[in-house]
Amino acid sequence: MADREHFEAAALPHLDTIYRAAYALCGNHAEAEDLVQATFLRAWKRFDTYRPGTNCRAWLLRILRNRWIDVLRHKGVTGPMAPLPQDLAAEDAGRTQTSWSNAEDVLENFSDEQVIAALRELPDEQRLALFLLDVEGLTQEEVADVLDVAVGTVKSRTSRARRALRERLFDRARDLGWMGRKP
Repeated sequence: MADREHFEAAALPHLDTIYRAAYALCGNHAEAEDLVQATFLRAWKRFDTYRPGTNCRAWLLRILRNRWIDVLRHKGVTGPMAPLPQDLAAEDAGRTQTSWSNAEDVLENFSDEQVIAALRELPDEQRLALFLLDVEGLTQEEVADVLDVAVGTVKSRTSRARRALRERLFDRARDLGWMGRKP
């Protein structure tokens, strides 16, 4: 019974984080729930390998990543699970021409759906690295440990992900007539 209590105390506080990461990977609630369940089941079975005092969140995220890779291998999928429509935002014929000075101004004027759609277009490894670093607040070293890559790889993946997001969102803004040129 003590093992169960230790597991619950160490792992369950991270349930929301693991769910958000699962959803960021697969993009649908049902599959994210299945992935979280598989992650926690694997964590429970392997709890004897967890070292108390270490970062349980990072340990769980690494298990999640490995489970996601298993899912992709099983399905034979190498990219996003389901393609998204290219234009989720309806054009507004009456919209006036607007120009913003930087990427943050543009990002603040996009809907969540548009940002999420742009995120889903990123390759899995870039999307997960960016999510863990910017949304979950892990350090670059922790992200490197979760993803089992070098810190430099985390830096390059997040840099490429941010650049791709900026380009995709600026392209959408220009296509919608919100701005004239790319920065």
